[in-house]
Amino acid sequence: MSYFPKAVQELRTTASPDYEQRIEDICRDLDSETIKEDSWPATFFPELLKLLSDEAFLSVRTSWHLLYFIKNNWKFVSPSQTTAFKKILVATFDKFGDWMGAFVGSEILGEFYPDEDTLEILKKLSKSANFPARELVPHLFESLARATQDQELRGKTIQELESLLNDASEAIRGEAAIALKHLGVPNNEP
Repeated sequence: MSYFPKAVQELRTTASPDYEQRIEDICRDLDSETIKEDSWPATFFPELLKLLSDEAFLSVRTSWHLLYFIKNNWKFVSPSQTTAFKKILVATFDKFGDWMGAFVGSEILGEFYPDEDTLEILKKLSKSANFPARELVPHLFESLARATQDQELRGKTIQELESLLNDASEAIRGEAAIALKHLGVPNNEP
């Protein structure tokens, strides 16, 4: 029996006393198995999407490791699966039990979906995401600005990032200033 279905079953078993550590271990094992097999079974990614839609799973502090696993193995995500995954990333952006979920999710959205639709999503998240995930929205804008080859989109993204310098949250203003600095954009911090 392939390790992939077993891993999904284990990831669903939240009753384990060492569940947080098991998630990390399973994701590491999945990385090794993916390298060895150089593919995923057809049913594997849809099962991961179900897990990433499960509030109980997301609430676990280490659940972000599953996003990291997917990011590191992006070449196995088919074009037809990317749309469903993007919807889940947006819907769960601020639902992870640890801020790293939003951080890794922001990197995936910015790097693998560098388009106008993502910019519109970011604008909404910058106003609606719950804290502490909302503090990572500037990083998301930064990831998008770095990844896009479209100079017009990059300019719009930087404008949105600059607008965050006036956000009511001091943390978001600070993160926006850092992101702009990383992008080499001079800014006038408020």
